[in-house]
Amino acid sequence: MATARQQQDFATRLDELQDLVAQLQQEIEDLCAEGEVAPAGCWIVRYQAKGRKGERYWYYKWMSHDPIFVTKNGKPTRHQYLGKAGSQAYLKAVQALSRRSQIEGIERTLKTLLMGLEDLVEEAERLNKG
Repeated sequence: MATARQQQDFATRLDELQDLVAQLQQEIEDLCAEGEVAPAGCWIVRYQAKGRKGERYWYYKWMSHDPIFVTKNGKPTRHQYLGKAGSQAYLKAVQALSRRSQIEGIERTLKTLLMGLEDLVEEAERLNKG
């Protein structure tokens, strides 16, 4: 059986873990509220195009392994044109990708915290049985 001191220690650690989980979940909600979040598994690529007079221009587009973007005629596609660096579509995409990256980092941290939470509960059960 766990002593009163051990029970208090578990309660304190449990509260701290739960508070941190709630804080990280709130961070994800805040990021989602800031604006568009890029779909998971997407990235931005730079490609070069040749102009009429032989000039070369750099353009950007979204890419995905799966056809998640929709063309003007409603067909799914694996890429979406963003235009030149600094265009509104390009800037919006970069911000959306940044939010996705931040959320994925927080989600990895949350996964680690939730494993720790499971371990803490298991440890408390073992001590209470013993």
